[in-house]
Amino acid sequence: MDALTDVLNTLRLSSSLYFRTELTAPWGVGVPAQANVARFHIVIRGECWLQIDGDSEGIHLSNGDLVVIPHGASHQLTDKPETHAKPLDQVLDEVSYCGEGPLIYGGGGAGCCLVCGEFAFDDSADHPLLNNLPKKLYVPGDNSYNTQWLDSAVGFIAHEAANMNPGAHAIVNRLSEIILIQVIRATLEASDETIPFLSAFTDQRINQVLTAIHTNPAHDWSVENLGQLVNMSRSAFSNRFTELASMTPLQYVIFVRLQKACRLLIETNTALNAIAEEIGYRSEAAFSQAFKKQYGQRPGEFRRQHSALAA
Repeated sequence: MDALTDVLNTLRLSSSLYFRTELTAPWGVGVPAQANVARFHIVIRGECWLQIDGDSEGIHLSNGDLVVIPHGASHQLTDKPETHAKPLDQVLDEVSYCGEGPLIYGGGGAGCCLVCGEFAFDDSADHPLLNNLPKKLYVPGDNSYNTQWLDSAVGFIAHEAANMNPGAHAIVNRLSEIILIQVIRATLEASDETIPFLSAFTDQRINQVLTAIHTNPAHDWSVENLGQLVNMSRSAFSNRFTELASMTPLQYVIFVRLQKACRLLIETNTALNAIAEEIGYRSEAAFSQAFKKQYGQRPGEFRRQHSALAA
């Protein structure tokens, strides 16, 4: 399994389509901030403006455009930049929207149809991939990184959202997850600048090392043998890895081990000593010490806390 796939699996994202809109000018909707989610909007028909709080410039969106807001920031969608945006809850109350069918709202002028949704991340998923994503991921409808594929996916979502036949939510959710992954990949491929942590996946040699670590985190990794995998000297490898990943190679090995430990603690009843051995620690005590240093609590405390939350 490649490193990026393993990271995305670790994040345990789940998506939900929360509504399709039929909006007519003048209209404006303010979407509140929410932790541990990435929100997306796809313009199916018409045009609108997006203003993300904390971002200096708004974005004009039109047919086929896709925007993902990775950090759940509050934002406003309006027919024109100067239109006032009412809070989403107020809009839903005004039209007595109950979650079924399209959200129909506005003054009866020019129309805009959006498909809007969100991706929720596990509340334990404090990961540098998420933390370093930009404020917005924007794919223009006429200049997408994989136009034919993305156009087909967006068109399929629009079709399913419009008809809502049996199974439509499941189809939309799965396609939405694929689109998020594709947009992250496209962001990496298109960026001319180094993005902390994310750019490590675009360097062929460093990505090869990341994949080796994710494939076998319990291996007795050292800077020397990691560098040898890609025929780099110890110092050259260490410097390049640290520059791109924003952590040293051995810090990343520990990070991946403990991320895997989190999943095992939450999703299995595997004994702590067995988890320690599986992720590369020679004793339960060493594992417990490393885990507490990273997460501020012992593995047993972490497991009990998440068991209580799931109950």
